[in-house]
Amino acid sequence: MADDERDMTPAERRRERQRRRIIEAATELFEQNGGEDGGGYSSTTVEQIADRSDISVRTFFRYFETKDDVIYLDVRRAVEDQRRFIEQRLEEGLPPETAALVGTIQQVLAFSGDTLNRKRLKRGLTSPNFADRSASWRSMQREMLEELLAPHISAEPGPGRRAKAIAWLTSAIFDCAVEQWRADPRSDLRDRVRNAADDLAQALGVINGSGQSGLTALLKHI
Repeated sequence: MADDERDMTPAERRRERQRRRIIEAATELFEQNGGEDGGGYSSTTVEQIADRSDISVRTFFRYFETKDDVIYLDVRRAVEDQRRFIEQRLEEGLPPETAALVGTIQQVLAFSGDTLNRKRLKRGLTSPNFADRSASWRSMQREMLEELLAPHISAEPGPGRRAKAIAWLTSAIFDCAVEQWRADPRSDLRDRVRNAADDLAQALGVINGSGQSGLTALLKHI
């Protein structure tokens, strides 16, 4: 049993396993239909995926909004999982900026720890077919971060303004790290994040009293 299934109810585990079967079916069809460079995206339909998964089209849409979610990345699920990881860090008492960065990276590591998910993530990062969905992902991510963090920030100088700043900084670090990881998927994503945080901190002149990057210091929690 996978670690992320241990705290699930039997019904939740069945749902997750069915979801996995749909993703596997979509991946098989996508590759058989030509893959990214051979027209696999346009040739693979929801009807085909449902048939290969032995479910109805209606059932498919109970699990996913579009075929992009199974061939590439389930954007809404990714944001929901990211929120869950950050909420856990906030409940532990971590400051909002620390919780946002650490929770985000833990979510990515949990997702990319699976070979199939890692393949889908890399495919999505390089595919023009996923460009619009990727932009929506970033927008949803930032909106979620702002909404989640604002209640945990003091009123001075303004929770909304600071939450927005944290959201954009977290997103910038994430984007930079994932782009570097995409070029070399065998590398350690945590190292990519540390490097991205340090680069951004130096660019902004964020240096604490010990002479180390304040953002980089947050990564000790990962």
